[in-house]
Amino acid sequence: MVEVSELGECTLLVDLEGTIYTREGVIEGAAKAVRELRRLGVSIRFLTNNDSESGEMITQRLATHGVDATVDDVFTPVHATCAYLAHKPNARVYPLTTPDIASELGHEAVLVDAHEHPTHVVVGDMRSQWSPIQLNGALAALRGGAELVALQKGRCYMSGGAVHMDTGAFVAALEYAAGVEAVVLGKPHRRFVDLACATVPESARRLVLVVGDDITTDIAMGKAAQVGTIQVKTGKWFAQQGLVHMGEPDAVIESVAELPTFLVRFLSYG
Repeated sequence: MVEVSELGECTLLVDLEGTIYTREGVIEGAAKAVRELRRLGVSIRFLTNNDSESGEMITQRLATHGVDATVDDVFTPVHATCAYLAHKPNARVYPLTTPDIASELGHEAVLVDAHEHPTHVVVGDMRSQWSPIQLNGALAALRGGAELVALQKGRCYMSGGAVHMDTGAFVAALEYAAGVEAVVLGKPHRRFVDLACATVPESARRLVLVVGDDITTDIAMGKAAQVGTIQVKTGKWFAQQGLVHMGEPDAVIESVAELPTFLVRFLSYG
């Protein structure tokens, strides 16, 4: 049996949608599994590509599902972008995001309009407020030398039974029009793992594992970052069985409820 001190050297980067909960509710046993992992001393970061809600809002949703978490336990593309901007002195950001996300970005950079010489154009969820004026303003800023930063680069998402353009569609339009390549900070890019790991003590990074249902984002991201990957058979797992070309996770378990037992056995027997 693994000693708690060894488990304390492990960090789990756990997906939310499809892994901890679905639109139907919390995955059975997920809340109990999180409590058990914390008891064992494992560091947990909940990783999500959600680029429309604040960390507080996501934490509140976890609480409604019985999952104990603090804002510091949640890591989104917004947190990654704030960490990225923290290393950009005097950053001036033109945000193409929701007001809540713009407010969070304002903690690390000065928010400006497109005509106020931004150094960065940050694109997030624009589903309810995008306009040609905003996009043309961003284009002018990019042609003037601003850097394009994408919170994530999803193509589309489902809502209310219909397909909607996701953030990546707007990012691609700006990349094409301005002739630039965006810095992408969300899944599946490895920098998302690197930035998330930087929020836990170095002693907890001896073993880092990405846990998720989506082979195209969660598992692909873990492999790009050269960390361990565990896929759960919930969420998108069944629908992605034909994507064998995406590679194989290091392990597959029925659900996140099995994670504590799997982790102890893995570390016990290597």
